[in-house]
Amino acid sequence: MTQPAREDMRAHLSMIQTIITRMSTASSNAKSWLLPVVTATYGFAMTKPSWKIGLLGIVAVLLFAFIDANYLRQERAYRELYNRVASGDERVPLFSLNPSDANDQILTVDDDIPSNAGWKQRLKVRVDRWIPPWKVWRSWSITPFYGAFLLVGIGVVCTSR
Repeated sequence: MTQPAREDMRAHLSMIQTIITRMSTASSNAKSWLLPVVTATYGFAMTKPSWKIGLLGIVAVLLFAFIDANYLRQERAYRELYNRVASGDERVPLFSLNPSDANDQILTVDDDIPSNAGWKQRLKVRVDRWIPPWKVWRSWSITPFYGAFLLVGIGVVCTSR
């Protein structure tokens, strides 16, 4: 197979970069939306001693952390696709925006599950699609940010009882 034309490669890289930028923006938006939610729930829980409202704030932190971790996982997958395209990897089809073309470990549709897979393997594949791996959760943009809000929330719940 021959190398794609430089203009085609630039267009392909530009398309992937647009997706990466969109993922990054969505992640940033998740963080910015969390701040007023947490401020309101934790503040209300402290002024009107209500551990239930504080717990609601903790649930919001966990939900936003999950959303942000999924954005980060997708962003990393697209970065890998970008790197493969930029290096001229011929296994990635021209203008492909499917990150599984760059990473053999990403399964995107049920057809990717082997037909002879047992129910445990099928369940694991489906869970792995929804739950980001620990590497993502331990990222500097997830653990310190959301961990701090969780610790504050635990403190609020404990003091509001």
